[in-house]
Amino acid sequence: MFKKIRSFVFKSFQYFCVAHCITEHVADIFLCSGDSMQPSIHSGDLVIIQRSSKMFNNVDKGDVVVVKSPEEYNKFIMKRVKAVDGQMVRRGINYQVVPRGSVWLEGDNHTNSTDSWEFGPVPKGLIHGRVICRIWPLSHFTMKI
Repeated sequence: MFKKIRSFVFKSFQYFCVAHCITEHVADIFLCSGDSMQPSIHSGDLVIIQRSSKMFNNVDKGDVVVVKSPEEYNKFIMKRVKAVDGQMVRRGINYQVVPRGSVWLEGDNHTNSTDSWEFGPVPKGLIHGRVICRIWPLSHFTMKI
């Protein structure tokens, strides 16, 4: 009986370690909330984020990313990259140059989005991952958002 319990605990620990490595370094599932990314992504959508893009600095203009909120560090936000380091962004007469090692993030729903126009450029170190596909609802399955 003790051997079976020990074997079960050991196997469970192995599976946990593998799952942790996958979600920490390869890919993760993210549940969206809020409407700042509408019409592209709706509240309640499930997306897969590619974690390795963060390690290889593989985030480009137009990508949708999940980042740690620069305002509330225990929250994650999802926004679209509008500019990367060295590029300029402009809204009306206001413009900003994105500093080195940062990205400029904006929501697709400009009327209802807290984004870089309020909290400024976001350091690339806060990027959690890049959205690679929407998996729920199935009727809106999309590989590239």
